[in-house]
Amino acid sequence: MSSVFSSARVPLIATVLGLVLLAAGPIGRLLVVGALLLFAPGYLLWSLAAADVRLPRFVAPALWLGLSLSLIPALFLWSSTLGLRLTPAILSVQALGLAALLLWRWLRAPSRKGAPPWLLIGWIAVVGLVSLTRVLEIRGIAAPLWVDSLHHTLLVRIAGETGRIPTSLEPYLPIPSLRYHWGYHTIVATWRSVARLPLLEAMLWTGQILNALIAVVMYGLGAFVLRSPRGGLLAAVVAGLLSILPAYYVTWGRYTQLTGLLLLPGLLIASIALAEHARWSWRLIVPTAVLLSGLMLVHYRVLVFYAAFMLPYLLLLIAQRPRTTGSVALRFVAVGALATLIIAPWAWEMLQRVLIPYATAPAGLASNDSYNSASWQLLWYGNNRVLYMFAALGTLLAVALRRWRVVAVAVWIGVLFLLANPTVFGLPATWFINNDSVTITLFMPVALLVAYCVNQLAHWLVRFAPAAIKQSTRWSLAVGFLAIAIFGAWQLRSVVNQVTVLAQPADVQALRWAETNTPPDARFLVNSTLWLNGSYRGTDGGWWLMPMADRWVTTPPAVYIYGRPEYRR
Repeated sequence: MSSVFSSARVPLIATVLGLVLLAAGPIGRLLVVGALLLFAPGYLLWSLAAADVRLPRFVAPALWLGLSLSLIPALFLWSSTLGLRLTPAILSVQALGLAALLLWRWLRAPSRKGAPPWLLIGWIAVVGLVSLTRVLEIRGIAAPLWVDSLHHTLLVRIAGETGRIPTSLEPYLPIPSLRYHWGYHTIVATWRSVARLPLLEAMLWTGQILNALIAVVMYGLGAFVLRSPRGGLLAAVVAGLLSILPAYYVTWGRYTQLTGLLLLPGLLIASIALAEHARWSWRLIVPTAVLLSGLMLVHYRVLVFYAAFMLPYLLLLIAQRPRTTGSVALRFVAVGALATLIIAPWAWEMLQRVLIPYATAPAGLASNDSYNSASWQLLWYGNNRVLYMFAALGTLLAVALRRWRVVAVAVWIGVLFLLANPTVFGLPATWFINNDSVTITLFMPVALLVAYCVNQLAHWLVRFAPAAIKQSTRWSLAVGFLAIAIFGAWQLRSVVNQVTVLAQPADVQALRWAETNTPPDARFLVNSTLWLNGSYRGTDGGWWLMPMADRWVTTPPAVYIYGRPEYRR
């Protein structure tokens, strides 16, 4: 009886907490539905592979999150391909079924020894601090920020209204076939439909929840790559609290790249586990392929960032284990083939409309020098100089101690900058990967290198401390790390650049009034200014009339550039 109660304790507590949050109001519903959608599908799938790999504590949630972020877009893709619609009612029924299946699997799962108290407390503290900063960042903000947020909101609206992948922007814009990564938009559309939240609030809060989850995935990646729970905590602190990025993503509305970077750690963990596994394992190949397919749908650029890590990592691995070359290669061929099969309809579409055209006319990838210019202010902003110094020292230590996983992380940074600067090889710069896109991703490898460096130095400090003060040294380090984390949280309490706040609370009220009190065919002149590559953007809350009130405006959301030439003019 006691063992049954013990195994049921966690799901019982989770169920009670979920019911309390559901009764608490809209944000409570958002949290409960988010926890279910973002972790349960991945948990159920990964539980099938768990027997083939033993992960450190709290690493698995990074995989659960990545798998869930992959499965939802795949569900939308295939339902759309088959001519089906995922209506709010259908999605809600599926969510209830998912909750029941999760509870059943939870009760049947074998009990596992609890995590050490220091690790549990540390993990909760870091995730809690990061979450608190993300909430504080949007206090007083009425709508998502800057330029990208508008078309992301429009695509989420279309996905929710049609129950299909948002490749057609009609009737909002005369764009019947959009070549754009839409994985994120189906995730938020599902989340919003099940939680029953207004569009603006859903966009703003889901974005911050996703941003807070960077602590979860960076802990998982750090603990796995560095083989150290302390290293995982440090990586989460650096990425979530000490680095201005990805916290600053909120001010750009960089929701799609953020989602891709949330998926990436799980894919890296699964890929490394697969590469280093002693034998061929379908239990690892399948989830790795699912993660890869998800990244193909969520963000194309982050997909290239994944390849930029795996290439040097696999070369270093094969250099140490040359006899495994063929086996490792076959595993990843299987992963690639299965991932392509999972998204076959979209892969075929992209092959015909994007890959073949650019392969036959690669000049279309070229960009001008100004688009690829490095933002030095962004590169050195805030704590970055100190973080880069520790990352450099961590690289030297990894080379000296032959920690090749960590060395691969350092090489990853170099490969990323080479991809952004092909002029080094006499090739033209491209619009697909530029220096800024690399700079805003650096927090991930830098956090790993800093965590490795600090963890190694702390280990030596405790190891060589006199026996009489070893324990006090450990406590001093713990208190010091906590103080640094709190300092980082204080720095991030207000990161929003006010220049990027286009819609004020009064504007949101006006948008709702316009939706109710103006004719559906009303046409609005909105303020605009020149943006990128000859395109235009709005400058105030009036720009939100199309995605929020479904009204025609003189300057549509920025995705209008994907329309026909006569429309773009």
